[in-house]
Amino acid sequence: MLHKSKEGLNNFFRDIYMWMFVGLLISAGFSYLTIYQGIGLLVFSNPILYYGLIAIQLILLFGVQLLINTFSVRASYFLYFLYTAVTGILLAGIFLIYTINSLILIFIVSAILFLSLAIIGYTTKKDLSSWGTVLYAGMIGVFVSSLINMVLQNSMLDTIVSAIAILVFCGLTVYDNQAYKKIYYQSSKSDLGKYVVLGALHMYINFIMIFINLLKFFGARR
Repeated sequence: MLHKSKEGLNNFFRDIYMWMFVGLLISAGFSYLTIYQGIGLLVFSNPILYYGLIAIQLILLFGVQLLINTFSVRASYFLYFLYTAVTGILLAGIFLIYTINSLILIFIVSAILFLSLAIIGYTTKKDLSSWGTVLYAGMIGVFVSSLINMVLQNSMLDTIVSAIAILVFCGLTVYDNQAYKKIYYQSSKSDLGKYVVLGALHMYINFIMIFINLLKFFGARR
């Protein structure tokens, strides 16, 4: 394990959460443009464009994670920002489905829940390594089931998948925060920039998935 300071670890996590927050702002901005600048009509009325954006989103999601070591730090940031922009466009529909008050309330609840789980993951002394396989298998299962249900449109399956997603991404929030502490101490200084991007991506996904699936359960529809 490489010798690094506690201050360096804090700076590492500060950067991860700063870029996660920037990603959320980008998504919010593109959601706004999609709804209020007419982009939504183009995207949601054109199945080819809509599913094409989903394909791009998935390629970016898995591409950044699988090929992080082949990209420069600058390219990794660009792909992360592009991912959050595409996600913002695809999430714009929630502003048409749910009331603004409901969106704000669930966002605040999600933020509090996410922060609490992040603190648990960062501070716990229990080794959570054994969680990884189960949680990542659950994450893949949630994404695959969600894609299948886009075709089936089965409300019962949607409810089951949403419930599992909340559990999986709450678990991943705890797991990832401990995992990135280990990554910090085990990585060379030159690699930390890429892991900041990867960490921001993971935390962004965890938060968005918790928010969206809590919204499905507790959000007030228009």
